[in-house]
Amino acid sequence: MAVKQDHGGSARIHENLRDEKTQELRGRSVMDRKQELDEALNMIVEDLQPFSIVDDKGFKNFVALLDPTYPLPSRQALKNMVVQKYEEEKTKAKAVMQSVEAVSLTCDMWTSINMEEHLAVT
Repeated sequence: MAVKQDHGGSARIHENLRDEKTQELRGRSVMDRKQELDEALNMIVEDLQPFSIVDDKGFKNFVALLDPTYPLPSRQALKNMVVQKYEEEKTKAKAVMQSVEAVSLTCDMWTSINMEEHLAVT
């Protein structure tokens, strides 16, 4: 990547990166790339991000650098994707539980500083 140093700064760098990434992605199927990025949105669940992250300017810029052709899903579409993934994982977990001989559970109880009671089962 050739980046010209001038007073145009980061806008020119981002433009060059976006152009190079677009050329690199042209060889891939749009649907394959969309599926890859949809799966990458699992980070929202893993990092406990709100669905509104798809409306954040910084997140939009980040995704545009990764793939300028990727259409970000709406909050509702993202929620539906998460619910669908949850149902798939729940079905898998139920299938695994059907075939085990025994299960061991532990629990922990505590009270928060705000006097809220919590129970965790693992």
